[in-house]
Amino acid sequence: MPSPRRQFLRTGLGLGALLALRGAGSAATTLASAGAAAPRGLLFDADDLPRIRATLARPEFRGFQSYLAAVDFAADTQFLKADLRFTNHIVHLSRAQGIMMRSAFQHLLAPDGRHLALARLALSRLLAYPRWDWLRDSQQRPVGVMRGAGTCIALTLAAEWLAADLTAAEQAAITHGLATEGAPPCFRGLHDMTHHDQAGPWGLNRDEEGLPPMAVNHWPRILDETNLRIIGTAGLAAATCHLHGRHPDAPQWLAMTRDSLQRYAARLPKDGSFNEGIGYWDYTFSHYIFALEILRRKLGVDERALVDFPAQARFALEMTMPTAGHPDDCISIGDAATAAGCVPLAWIAREFRDTGAQQLALQPGAVRPIWTSCWGVIWFDPTVPARRPADARLDRNQALGLVISRTGWEEQDAVVVLRSGGPVNHEHADRNSVIFTAHGERLLNDPVHASYSTKDPKWLLRQTEAHTAVLIDGQGHVYHDGRDGVNSSSAAATIQDYRTGNGWMSVTSDAADAYRRAELPAQLVQRTLIYLKPGVLVIFDRVLLDEARPVQARFQVCNEDGAGHVTADGPTFTIARPQASLHARVTSAGASTLATGRLALPESGGVYPYAEVSSAAAPEHAFVTVCTAAPHGESHGGISVTHELGAWRIAGTHRGQNVSVAIAAAAGLTVPVITL
Repeated sequence: MPSPRRQFLRTGLGLGALLALRGAGSAATTLASAGAAAPRGLLFDADDLPRIRATLARPEFRGFQSYLAAVDFAADTQFLKADLRFTNHIVHLSRAQGIMMRSAFQHLLAPDGRHLALARLALSRLLAYPRWDWLRDSQQRPVGVMRGAGTCIALTLAAEWLAADLTAAEQAAITHGLATEGAPPCFRGLHDMTHHDQAGPWGLNRDEEGLPPMAVNHWPRILDETNLRIIGTAGLAAATCHLHGRHPDAPQWLAMTRDSLQRYAARLPKDGSFNEGIGYWDYTFSHYIFALEILRRKLGVDERALVDFPAQARFALEMTMPTAGHPDDCISIGDAATAAGCVPLAWIAREFRDTGAQQLALQPGAVRPIWTSCWGVIWFDPTVPARRPADARLDRNQALGLVISRTGWEEQDAVVVLRSGGPVNHEHADRNSVIFTAHGERLLNDPVHASYSTKDPKWLLRQTEAHTAVLIDGQGHVYHDGRDGVNSSSAAATIQDYRTGNGWMSVTSDAADAYRRAELPAQLVQRTLIYLKPGVLVIFDRVLLDEARPVQARFQVCNEDGAGHVTADGPTFTIARPQASLHARVTSAGASTLATGRLALPESGGVYPYAEVSSAAAPEHAFVTVCTAAPHGESHGGISVTHELGAWRIAGTHRGQNVSVAIAAAAGLTVPVITL
């Protein structure tokens, strides 16, 4: 049997590809080129190394190249030797994984004794953790979901990438750890998710540090359909590939891995959309694809047909929303904060020759400075052309209830978004909320960087009052108290009507159910958008209540950089950003006031201004807000709004655009009738 120090020659990373590396050390001199019959590496073979190094040299990957090079050896060594705590998995275990994988990958590509020493030190500290995750099942056995799965992935890759420089004892320790703290806890986690009706409550390690206040009793049920199922699946896939042929339970672990991949794929919307938002799509499918790749390459199990990946790439395109200085800005529904990264997109582009995925993979900001970005570097295929797909659609009504209408895909283009639909993981209390960007600026904003902890004041950013949405008597719709984490609530909104035409889109959504669940007397909380491309957005709000209450509609200002301002003047308000402005005129069926305000948050954490129209207490409310967008320094046109007997007439011009809209919303009409 080959010695562990020579094991990597059996996994496909060979001498021929490494001899040309400058400063070649033992990693280069002990690896042999993979033959046609040799088992393949987990993610790449010897012949791929020149391409991987060439990819790193591309300007689009410069950020990741800088990440690999910008190592503070003294600080990392100090952390690993003195500061790391075995009772901290959330931060400390994750950081140790990142240190090990960054240095292991760097040493593999360009052997360096300092990186090797740091990687081995991090490896020893990871293996010294008595538990690899912070969760326990009902029998007090360790459960591997996120940190445990990540450790499985990191150690499996390290065993291969560092094989030429690891001792037999180090390799044996990796194998032992994967067989005890790796695969079995991940298997338990997936088993309990799959059989959550029979699974007992989970709990936390009693001495765990750094967790936000929350309970995990119900997590087997909650996590069943969330991204964490796939993180656990990827970890089990990694451990299974390492232990296959070495451990009697490996076939059982493989069966669970495949079952989990199949279950998750069967639940995905058929149009390629993803309910947790684009940031978590990136995280989820980086790991989903990782599992697909290693199962196919190491065990000959091919599950690539489970998911319509080209459709997923179209979803990633739909969720892009570049703004000035933020080319990776996204439609920030829920906890989404950035557009898709290069990792899943590079693989989709390679596997399906998908030019649209390639174009997104190379967009600024897609290559991120985290160690899993090395997967994108590994999977990137420079022979795939990068161009936007011809079938890209400007107007989309996603299966999830997200409606998107845009003029194009560049920074100066306009994007309008309505968030309807049901509850999802990582959501906010944002039903019927609106985003509007134009001329490089967020003009009607949706908050980013909301806190995951109920003890942080920025938990407020998750609530309805922090969105461009409707309040009833100052209150938003139902959410949750965070005791189970940032998982789904019971809130839902329903799209009642959706239409598009040449240069326009209209949509009507009712969120009354979500407000009733907050014990508010709502019969109808209906929002209609009429988007006249490129620069006019009409928002028609109609609210019917069981008793007289005041109703407010808020319009949030993007001010994370301190450059957003809002002013009100009579029935109008203006939101100003450095490169563009929004002017709005509000007309109500009854008495109303218009004012500006800011969220009740400490200024040390940022100032969040908004404009708010408030109609007086009544059982019925209706108001029209006509918004126009213009580049900085340009004036807004003149648009008038008249109202009579349930009919609204909007007419005028804006920047050469003629506007003529009629809205009929008399009693008895379920959905407003719109005439253009």
